[in-house]
Amino acid sequence: MKWILAAACLASATPTPLQSQRTLSLGLAGGVSVPEGDLADGANTGWHALGTLVLSTPMQPLGLRLDVAYNRFAYNDDVRAALGASGYQTVGSATANATYRLPMTDSPMSPYLVSGLGAYRSACSDDECDSTTRYGWNVGLGTKLFAFRVRSFIEARYHRTSRGDRSVHYFPVTFGLLF
Repeated sequence: MKWILAAACLASATPTPLQSQRTLSLGLAGGVSVPEGDLADGANTGWHALGTLVLSTPMQPLGLRLDVAYNRFAYNDDVRAALGASGYQTVGSATANATYRLPMTDSPMSPYLVSGLGAYRSACSDDECDSTTRYGWNVGLGTKLFAFRVRSFIEARYHRTSRGDRSVHYFPVTFGLLF
């Protein structure tokens, strides 16, 4: 009985080429964002939401992604004490990215590298800072997963832009679903 159950689980987790690879996918994701550098001087670890449009082919390792993301970082204790109130910093972005899928056959995982350029809008919840939009870049790695008939992905990236004379960079770690 255990062998039959194990075989059934394995069969449902094993992708078929048509199910695991789609030419066009829509993804919704979220996760933890870790501030670095100048951003970390005034912010705590935050959260983010991501929407993505993925264009790929089963036969070619290269693909394209359009991502729209919103990151929110709560002020740390020092900034809250200086302002006398709580608040947060946000970074919204729209990026065009290239992906390179690493070769793996007959696997429910499909690892990839991702990198791109885009517009990043930085803002604060209080009136002490002005909103600004600057260009920036990102680079990271992840993997698409196909298990139990669910298409998903997990990735970590480094994003870098600027705000005036200060750098804004952070690491979002993301889990998402692909439709």
